[in-house]
Amino acid sequence: MPELTTDQLTLALAVVGGVALIALVTALFQAIRLGRLRRQYAVLRGDGEDRDILAGLGRSITRLDQMEQRVTSLVDSQESLAATGRSALQNFGMVRYDAFEDMGGQLSFSAAILDDYGDGVVLTSINGRTETRTYAKPVKELDSPQNLSDEERDAIASAAAGEDRRPSTAGTHSR
Repeated sequence: MPELTTDQLTLALAVVGGVALIALVTALFQAIRLGRLRRQYAVLRGDGEDRDILAGLGRSITRLDQMEQRVTSLVDSQESLAATGRSALQNFGMVRYDAFEDMGGQLSFSAAILDDYGDGVVLTSINGRTETRTYAKPVKELDSPQNLSDEERDAIASAAAGEDRRPSTAGTHSR
């Protein structure tokens, strides 16, 4: 092994000292950075109790899953109610008329009550001087297997169009 001079040893020692100093500064910098990370992690983890962000996130995910199940259940219920509502007799139309020329006051009427599929019943009451006759005819898809009068057809068309569902402009009833 060759012999080193004092200058070479001093230079080598200075280089090693510089590298050691850089390593020390780097280690201190990393220690400070690690301390900050530990503090941030401690804030993130909390006490491991209610303040624990990760546990809180887990609870929130569980609650979100429960909420999703409830919303799905509500959507299913709403769809079931909508299907039931379409089958409910909810569309109404009525035509008033004078069945006989010598009778006034439009006391005769035909009223149709239908569901959203156009199925239901049409009721007709014909008022005469000495008697009143009432008829009920089934309605299937806006038609009936029995003969329908023009007034009954008009009542069915009115119910199908929802004409009698408009808000009334009359505020009070007179006596």
